Amino acid sequence: MSAFLEQFLAHFHFLRPWWWLAALPLYWSLWQLHRAGQPQRKWQQLIAPHLLDAILLQHHDRRRISPLTLAALLLLLTLTALAGPSWQRQASPLAEQAATIVIMLDASESMAQQDLQPTRLARAKQKIRDLLQLQRGSRIGLIVYAGSAHSVIPPTSDPQVITSYLEAISTTIMPVAGKAPELGLPLAQQMLGEHVGNILMLGDGIGPNSIAAFSRFFAEQPHQLLLLGVGTTQAVGLPLEETQLRKLAAVSHGVYQPLTIDRKDVKALQRRIITQAENNNDRTRPWIDAGYLLLYPIALLLLFWFRRGWSLNWQLALLCALLLSQPLPVMAAEQTEREPATSWQQQWMQLWLTPDQLGRYYLKRGEYLRAARSFDNIYWRAVAYYRAEHFQAAAELFARIPTVAGYFNLGNAYAHARRYLRAVQAYNQALKLQPDHAGALKNRKRVQQIIDETQQLSDSQLAEDEEASQELGDAPKTSEGSERKQYAKRQRQQLTAEEALNNAAINALWMRQVQKDPARFLRAKFHMQLQGTQP
Repeated sequence: MSAFLEQFLAHFHFLRPWWWLAALPLYWSLWQLHRAGQPQRKWQQLIAPHLLDAILLQHHDRRRISPLTLAALLLLLTLTALAGPSWQRQASPLAEQAATIVIMLDASESMAQQDLQPTRLARAKQKIRDLLQLQRGSRIGLIVYAGSAHSVIPPTSDPQVITSYLEAISTTIMPVAGKAPELGLPLAQQMLGEHVGNILMLGDGIGPNSIAAFSRFFAEQPHQLLLLGVGTTQAVGLPLEETQLRKLAAVSHGVYQPLTIDRKDVKALQRRIITQAENNNDRTRPWIDAGYLLLYPIALLLLFWFRRGWSLNWQLALLCALLLSQPLPVMAAEQTEREPATSWQQQWMQLWLTPDQLGRYYLKRGEYLRAARSFDNIYWRAVAYYRAEHFQAAAELFARIPTVAGYFNLGNAYAHARRYLRAVQAYNQALKLQPDHAGALKNRKRVQQIIDETQQLSDSQLAEDEEASQELGDAPKTSEGSERKQYAKRQRQQLTAEEALNNAAINALWMRQVQKDPARFLRAKFHMQLQGTQP
């Protein structure tokens, strides 16, 4: 609730504040009606006050609720609704709405301690998996550190990719012993790029230079530091350095969160992430008009005008104007596919809504596939398929729109479908039409990094195969003939990024080779990064 209140107070405003000008004549009219309802005021200027009290009969109106009182309250609610209260932006149909998170995981030797079962590192991995489940759709990158820091995977919205690498991380794969989390900050900044994101650090201590380095970094960068302490202060070996971790969070204007046995710690971090994302989200997205929520109390108050002796006059006109001025409600929270409406409901709606209006209705309800079948507009039909994560169908439709938006969204659909080369080509088409398109430039760079890393991984795998063949020696072995021929054939074949990404058979072979021992792959990758052969 605290996170919601912070967001509400920070962003609350009125979309149409000029409606409050109508309060002046309306409440002046109510005041005049109130004065007219007091008959003794007519005689005050003609009869002395001490005589007027003796002449007039004392009549006390014991009704606590009067038409004028309810009219004043109804006007207040109506004007508030017409002014358009808002504190949250609408969700974009295509842009990723979740926050960008870079996780820095401590993989030093102290994380192998068993004060938390089975180990501190295993418990930290479990917390990361919990966060992946809560932050579905977020772009999450992973960095590990000990005496050196290394990039495991750049930000991605695919949790399975992160999980596969996460399982291979151990304290034995780190090339340099020690504990220097500050070395991961430049890598985190490189992953975040121009985004304002979150750096989540999971560890049990810091190095001698960490506090000064973190203080300088977060004094210059707008990112949020979230720190989860892993371990106990009563450990037999190296205890959790909770005091130092809290100090590190304080100098970085971040948040320290103690570890819990349930998901309370991860949920607390998630609330911080959501708040930070809302405060730094895309400023071009329209605000949600929450005035429609006031229709319910307004309708309730109007019921009083059906009492005997009360009259309903100009308030009905105000209510009609309010209903006409309010759009269909748009909910910002992410919604999943709902149960399909009954046939009679759909047929009834088709009598009153055009296909595109019906599609927008289903799109706002989160029924993306039904929206895709309802739209006549190709662009919005593609948007519906995109939000339903049917990226291939969305790409086929976006390919029919030869505009900047069409090519840009085509690249996004191809990227989510892991057709990275075609995604780059689509971004290039968008940049031909608009060379300064920020989204196309940023996404093309991100996809190109995936292609380059795939090329490096294929080269690294080929080098490992060569080393394995040298270890076999020259002495002939049983059943070696056919295997050596197959290996020689594979050795002569240089896997390029294009082949690895577009050729299904080669891609499957390459993935099987990497997945045989991901820890070995990460160990080789970290040594390459340490030697400066890989960015």
